[in-house]
Amino acid sequence: MASRRFNAVLGALVILVLIGGCIAFSPSANDDPEPDDPDPEALFESTYVYGDTLEDVSGEMTIEITGGNETVSETVRVHERPYVDYYEEVLETTEADQDGAIFASNASGAWWYYPESSLAQHHEADEPFESDAVRSDRAEMAQMHLEWYDLEYLGVETIADRETHVLDVDLNEEAVADGISVLIGSTEYVYALETVEAPDELNVVEQTVWVDDEYDYPVKERMVFEIGGERYEMTEEFDTVSFNEGLADETFEFEPPENATIESR
Repeated sequence: MASRRFNAVLGALVILVLIGGCIAFSPSANDDPEPDDPDPEALFESTYVYGDTLEDVSGEMTIEITGGNETVSETVRVHERPYVDYYEEVLETTEADQDGAIFASNASGAWWYYPESSLAQHHEADEPFESDAVRSDRAEMAQMHLEWYDLEYLGVETIADRETHVLDVDLNEEAVADGISVLIGSTEYVYALETVEAPDELNVVEQTVWVDDEYDYPVKERMVFEIGGERYEMTEEFDTVSFNEGLADETFEFEPPENATIESR
């Protein structure tokens, strides 16, 4: 679900895109799992590669991040069709300059639009992104990061009227000793990481993720990360969510208004 949005988090605690993807886990060395519990590694991989029956996701999500004495929150409308098509619109926000902001991506590239400043930024792909290729890259990413975190299955919880499996994640001691810095990408950016500017030193020290039982899709995440010694807590949670509604290609297209200033990104 990140991605995210992190330049704004660093500079003004403003979230612009969903976080997801580049967080790493490893099997927990704690209590033995119950026989009927889902495999923690399989659930972890679901945060990168969703269930085979998932065609699209729509819903409204609340995002909140707290650091120091500040709390920033947003409500966003989200449409997603794995693994390239994504649309997000800010419905409510504590940051006036982000009111109504839109992010739209598809195989040809991506748009960022900020109504308050009439600014539209465009990234055009050198060649069309392919969903199968992105899926493969995300699966490899999941495997690559397995050794960095300890993971524990916490049970079942209902989120947005959906049954979910809850995973608790902690940065392991070896990763801390080695000074592991975790690159935070986003669900919609993972196919084009060259367009994302992430901080060089960012440690995700705690994470909890709620994975939908039917579609293996994360519907809530809580994350604690450190930037320059400062701790931030971020939570993003679907308030309403629906799956496989048959979203049209037009859902992920964007045409900037005539009066918008257009920049390349």
